[in-house]
Amino acid sequence: MDRLAAALPQRALRYDEALQAVLPADLAQPLAAKGLETLEDLYECAATQGANWFRVFEGIDAQRAQLLMLWLAKFGEAIGEITARFFLPGQAPAGIAGAEPPKGATTPQLAAQSRMNATSTARTLPEYDPQVRPIEEIVLPESLSGANGINRAPLIGCALNADNDLEAIRIWLNARAGNPNTFGNYRKEAERFLLWCLVEKRTALSSIRAGDAAQYLRWLENLGRLDDKAFAAKWREPQSRWLGPKNVPRSHGGWRPFNGPLSVASRRNAIVVVRQLFNFLKKTGYLIFNPFDQVSPKVPLLKGEGAPQAFADRSLTPEQWHAVTARLMLLPEGWPRERMKLILMMGKSLGMRASEMLDARAGWITTRRIGFRERRAIEIVGKGSKVRRLPLNAEQVEIIESALHARNLAGVAGCDPETPLLVNLGRGRNPGGAMSRSGLYRVLEAFFETVANDIAAESPMDAAKLRASSTHWLRHTFAVTALGKMSVNVVQAAMGHASVATTGRYLSPEEEKMSEAMADMKAL
Repeated sequence: MDRLAAALPQRALRYDEALQAVLPADLAQPLAAKGLETLEDLYECAATQGANWFRVFEGIDAQRAQLLMLWLAKFGEAIGEITARFFLPGQAPAGIAGAEPPKGATTPQLAAQSRMNATSTARTLPEYDPQVRPIEEIVLPESLSGANGINRAPLIGCALNADNDLEAIRIWLNARAGNPNTFGNYRKEAERFLLWCLVEKRTALSSIRAGDAAQYLRWLENLGRLDDKAFAAKWREPQSRWLGPKNVPRSHGGWRPFNGPLSVASRRNAIVVVRQLFNFLKKTGYLIFNPFDQVSPKVPLLKGEGAPQAFADRSLTPEQWHAVTARLMLLPEGWPRERMKLILMMGKSLGMRASEMLDARAGWITTRRIGFRERRAIEIVGKGSKVRRLPLNAEQVEIIESALHARNLAGVAGCDPETPLLVNLGRGRNPGGAMSRSGLYRVLEAFFETVANDIAAESPMDAAKLRASSTHWLRHTFAVTALGKMSVNVVQAAMGHASVATTGRYLSPEEEKMSEAMADMKAL
């Protein structure tokens, strides 16, 4: 953790900074794999998902997540406010809004409890296992070295200077894993598979056949999911030899190659990497065949697993949106209501990011020739200072004008082009100034909470979803709604996505077709 803390920039952060520019590669890449590109995206993810946001990212545990949130709390004031809900229960440190120390616990008592927890954790570590060790400590028995493996190709045709399987794996890592993150991933999967061959199968890696390769996937599916008795009935070695706590140093005797059941994505990664290892060994003449060639590349979903689209469920349904607009009409007339109407419009009907809402100026509203006629439009300055132009209909223009009039301004045409569209209510540290990211988040969160309270009795599930909503949910709602009316390429341009693949995350055609078909199914 000290190494990670030292790697994080100790300066004021901007919302649009790329994660790859400010985070170590082993943190930035898992986030990027799920579509998170900027610090704003990271903040929105944590704000939307709550304290457990990190669980969907491979390689990010609770400790690293807490350190990231502390870093944002200290240096990311311009990105958004970090409160106690961003931390696991009892983990929010003093100084974080909403953090409360245990009642009656003094500072020395808390420190003592921390020491007791550390001691307790140390006692629960597995005992040293001389066979289940990291790859750098593995010593191959002569009978399992692979020197005489049944799959070994004739030495005369081998391009590798390797006498055994372990040396061949090390050459593969050096040849194909130049990136530190790739090296860590490849080493982990090769290490796991080699240990499985040696300890569970008691077979040299270069003697593994297609049937063994298929068994490896089944073993990965069972590990950590079956109770000890059921696992022992299917496999030679108990799963306690393979499972241990997270973040145990590789040199520690309690280190284990797994810390729990693997997700479908992790199982798929395991098979892909091991298949690549065998492809390398085959192409370089070390092995005759790749046993994984005859194993299906499809990794099945297990019971309880699913493949939801990354963002499709973070949008509000028409019924939920009706509840939102109904509450909006009950707000007192004046700037607070007009501002909320403007926020909802910019997010839900224009798909603007929170940062774009805050940056929006009166000068963004223009009249441009679009097609064969002049139309009102908004020219949004998005990520990377790229500008996208979206036409505005009469209702959208009226909402913008009404918001400005509520502030006693003359409207778009009569005010300074640099006038921000969203400002504070006229009180606090910056009365009348441009809204902050945390201010926007708090205002919308409080409004959604009010809507949730309105419908909680009749629609508790809808209320729960509204309580989890944030500014980015408005953009998700725009995407899902727009994709029902426009092509994915048009929606891509409207949202300012660099790749159509990003827009495609909002699509769930199989779920849509299934939903429509299931709606017509008779219950009996």
